[in-house]
Amino acid sequence: VAGGLLTFMLWRHILLIYAIPAAVMAIFVWWSLKDLGIEDGDQQGGKKPQRRVLAGYREGLAMFKNPVVATLVLAAAIRGVANNALFQWSPFYLKNATDGGLDMGYFSAGVHLSLLTGMGIISAPILGYLSDKYGRKQVLVPGLIIAAVLTMFVVRAGDSLMLAVLLGGIGLFSFALQQIILAAVLDMVEKGTEATASGLIFGINGMLGLGSPFLAAFIIQDLGGYGSIFYYVGILTLVSAVIIVFIPFPNHRAERPAGT
Repeated sequence: VAGGLLTFMLWRHILLIYAIPAAVMAIFVWWSLKDLGIEDGDQQGGKKPQRRVLAGYREGLAMFKNPVVATLVLAAAIRGVANNALFQWSPFYLKNATDGGLDMGYFSAGVHLSLLTGMGIISAPILGYLSDKYGRKQVLVPGLIIAAVLTMFVVRAGDSLMLAVLLGGIGLFSFALQQIILAAVLDMVEKGTEATASGLIFGINGMLGLGSPFLAAFIIQDLGGYGSIFYYVGILTLVSAVIIVFIPFPNHRAERPAGT
């Protein structure tokens, strides 16, 4: 959609348009969740003891005593860095005429990016169902390997129909697999700490993501232009898959730790 709008509008105007649904959704989410955390019998606005921030951090760090959780968080972080690089630099590869870019028009680049980012709408429910039925590892390992292989073939495809097929295939796994890794972590943590675990994963991804653009820029500048970023992403995705292969999942519906 953004690519199509760019064919006849300035990007500043498009940003303003996109700000409207974002603001509407923010108000809707605030309204929907305003009573979240208020238990039956509690009065809205009544004072309740609040968990201290430091206690929350200690509780989160205690999760890393479980080697399965720690390894899953590592795999999620590596995969998150790969995703960040993919989504940050793919537009430059598609649009720029220099450094190995394809010099596409705005509309064509937008269509290809929509395949990369939008296919998860279709795949996420399906992959989530399969991971519930057959196991997290049984979906994560082949999914990550397929995503890595497809990513490494992007440059060879050039500006052809195969490029759209490859980006669509990568898009099927881009967001969905990250959510399944998160689900695997939540399977292993104690009840009541799920939000802390989720926050840790996103926080670690954010910290690692601070250095990822600089590393990606170095790769682009010194190791082959924009196309080299896809090999970088593919290698990181394979590393994440290898890590998950060696994680001892006794059962994808893992028993929660005692005391939950």
